[in-house]
Amino acid sequence: MHIQPIFRNRIEESMKINRSKMLKYIRIAVYIAIAIFLIILKNTDSAIWTCSINERFGILCPTCGMTRAIEAIFSFNFGLAVERNAYCTLVLFPIFAILFIDDILCMIFRKKSFVEIILGE
Repeated sequence: MHIQPIFRNRIEESMKINRSKMLKYIRIAVYIAIAIFLIILKNTDSAIWTCSINERFGILCPTCGMTRAIEAIFSFNFGLAVERNAYCTLVLFPIFAILFIDDILCMIFRKKSFVEIILGE
């Protein structure tokens, strides 16, 4: 009679471990995709990237200039990056950088990452 609750606890623990591993693999895949994107971006002319909203409606969307802002950030030209897209430079990039550094430190020291703590892993 006591075997069933113990078995259920082990299943729940293994599901948490699998979810945690899956989150790590997803984050690693995202970092690889971003690295590939940056390599492609570095080897192409950024003028070929156009905004369809700007072309059709003549207004700037929140992501207009984001590619050029990322290009400027990785060239350490933060003034130009803010000029191109302040939202990307001042909000999105710092959040991404903090999460990236957190993931790297968690992989080195094998502790829970900030994302895992938030999700209650």
